[in-house]
Amino acid sequence: MLEVEGVTKRFGGVVALDGVSLRAAAGRVHALLGENGAGKSTLLKCLSGVHRPDGGGMALSGQGFAPANPTESEQAGLRFVHQELNLVPGFTAYENAFVGRPYPRRGGVIDWATMRSRFKAVRDRHGLDLDIDVPVARLSVAKCQIVEILRALMDEARVLVLDEPTASLSEREAATLHGIIRQLASHGCVVILVSHRLDEVFAIADDYTVLRNGCTVGSGQVCDIDRSGVVALMAGGAFDLERVAAPAAAGAPLLHPPLLHPPLLHPPLLQLSGFSPSPVRDGLDLSVHAGEIVGLYGVVGSGRSSLLKSIWGANPLARGGLTLDRKQLPPAGISRRIREGVAYVPEDRRGRGLVMQHSILDNVLLPRLPLYRAMRRLPVVSWQLARRGVRKLLGDRSVKYGRLGDRISTLSGGNQQKIMIGRWVGPSCRLFLLDEPTRGVDVRSKAEIHALCRRLAGEGTAVLFVTSDIEELVMLAQRILVMAHGRITLDAANRDLSRQDIVHAAFETTKELT
Repeated sequence: MLEVEGVTKRFGGVVALDGVSLRAAAGRVHALLGENGAGKSTLLKCLSGVHRPDGGGMALSGQGFAPANPTESEQAGLRFVHQELNLVPGFTAYENAFVGRPYPRRGGVIDWATMRSRFKAVRDRHGLDLDIDVPVARLSVAKCQIVEILRALMDEARVLVLDEPTASLSEREAATLHGIIRQLASHGCVVILVSHRLDEVFAIADDYTVLRNGCTVGSGQVCDIDRSGVVALMAGGAFDLERVAAPAAAGAPLLHPPLLHPPLLHPPLLQLSGFSPSPVRDGLDLSVHAGEIVGLYGVVGSGRSSLLKSIWGANPLARGGLTLDRKQLPPAGISRRIREGVAYVPEDRRGRGLVMQHSILDNVLLPRLPLYRAMRRLPVVSWQLARRGVRKLLGDRSVKYGRLGDRISTLSGGNQQKIMIGRWVGPSCRLFLLDEPTRGVDVRSKAEIHALCRRLAGEGTAVLFVTSDIEELVMLAQRILVMAHGRITLDAANRDLSRQDIVHAAFETTKELT
């Protein structure tokens, strides 16, 4: 159905694609794999008509395919669900679904009822839970991801490209999406799946293509390769994930890391008492100790991201008691949190984490400007000192970039994520709040982020992170919290839990563990 042969693409002196080849058959799920910066996003932009290849060719059903713009690509039957959301915040879900499509009309005016019923029929056909009548700005990132997917399914698709579609979905929602993918493939559609979740790839993909440094380095059927083989192709040789991700304590089992600093030996660094992100929800009690890594899990709508945002001080509706190192802090107020050594990484990096039209240098410096003053008492930046410090930080985080003055939007999503996390790391950080910290990053970067969290905990920093990935939860967290309906339904040490305990608590209003 889809053939890519020897495609090249340059941006100035940077070679993004260097002879990439890919063949995807109808009725099969084809996984497109590679580390961040391998060229996956550039290839997808060539397929979508955003970029024109400098060399090579593409074909669709044996006919030459060279879309000059996204409209031509869509008319040819390609549909894209991008990793970064592309929705109009003030529009509802069904209004967003018709952006770029002809509006149904009656008597010369837009027929809103028909728009809504057509979108609702697609939602119901796939059994997805989504309120289609509220502006998407009020939906979670995961719900917005569902809107994007349903939008792509409004019309018949010959090729459906999904870029990290389950990065922010719960296991139940991901399983539903997997069913949709299999259903589409069974009807003859080509599904190209870009995912860093290798378990997901081996569960639903039929074929694979691996890119590295803009080149195709491997392809074949998924049943003919194992996880270590895929990682070796992506990393360019043997790569010991367990060695990178292993806890600091020698010989500790990977899935149940030991507490580097037992909580009983340290007073709580963060203490919540009757704290609630919303006046209509009951307050909750929570403590996080210095040197502790606490994972927070829950389905979409459970309140986990709202809780993290409220701890950060970004929610004016939050109420209740919040103390940091025995010091009472107001429920809202971000600047006070920063002064007290609290760092926050949101799940929506493009909308809330980074200033996409500014440079890499600007984005790295935003929380670190006082460190690069020409004189301590004057708010004047020493740009020479700042550039030197930023280059070191980017090198420590293995970020692939061209020039510091390039817009951060030119980087891959994984490299943007590493910048969002790495720019906060420093001796002043006492509490690190991470919402989906490995969303959209490759397996190597994921292991490096986990290793960074363990290093920070070893130095006494408290780490509280939200994740939709149970594998990540049990791999990284020393203590696991589960939320449902705005309440904490489970709070226990990692080693005392099974996967079933976690999933059960995510769908219960109460859960007692003895």
